[in-house]
Amino acid sequence: MTVKEIFCQVAELDVIGKDVYRVKLTADELSATPYQGGQYLTLQVEGGRWIPFSIGNAPEEKSHVELHIRLVPGHELAQQIIDQLQQTRTAHIQVPMGKCVLRSGSRDVVCIVGGTGFSPIKAMLESAFHAQDARRFHLFWGAQTASELYLNELPEQWQQSKTNFNYVPVISGDDPNWQGERGFAHEPAFRQLDCLTDKDFYISGSPAMVMAVYEALLQQGVDKSQVFADMLDIKREMGEDV
Repeated sequence: MTVKEIFCQVAELDVIGKDVYRVKLTADELSATPYQGGQYLTLQVEGGRWIPFSIGNAPEEKSHVELHIRLVPGHELAQQIIDQLQQTRTAHIQVPMGKCVLRSGSRDVVCIVGGTGFSPIKAMLESAFHAQDARRFHLFWGAQTASELYLNELPEQWQQSKTNFNYVPVISGDDPNWQGERGFAHEPAFRQLDCLTDKDFYISGSPAMVMAVYEALLQQGVDKSQVFADMLDIKREMGEDV
């Protein structure tokens, strides 16, 4: 796919969950630009720097592209980007980028996600459901507290409507009202799934989280050719042996 530079309008910018902004970008050229679920774009901030953001909706949804931007205390860049988008109502982007897209095959697909790492997995799953992909899909979405599962109702709806989809939310922090799984997202996946070595894994989250889950999967005997993540692609392109 050819990467394009596009000037977009900010059609919507609203808060979802506790601290995540959902941004919807529109442009005629953007609607005609192909991408795949799981890919990302880069957005230019004041000063010329390009910042990567996963695309949070399937390519079959032609009206816009969606970004999920979390505000993190002590990290001013996200707030700077939100302020810029609110003030200018425009965005200069490069799209599409990344190779972590859903591969064809017959193995079950397991998505292990942390925080706003849900964004590219959401796009990937929506595209698979649109194509009526018959494989079994599992989503393990981890966060510190329940409020950080900012679109929790969406995978819950999928679980009700899709016979080939299973959703397990996981909380790692001190949330006294939480009745579900606790720990890190991959831990209940390892407990609940049988024969990990015959499944494909897609990991999305912070770099540290991605690498920790990747190493845990290798220790479980999963072949590295069955594990996919943008961070792994980046490290390999930089010459690292992962």
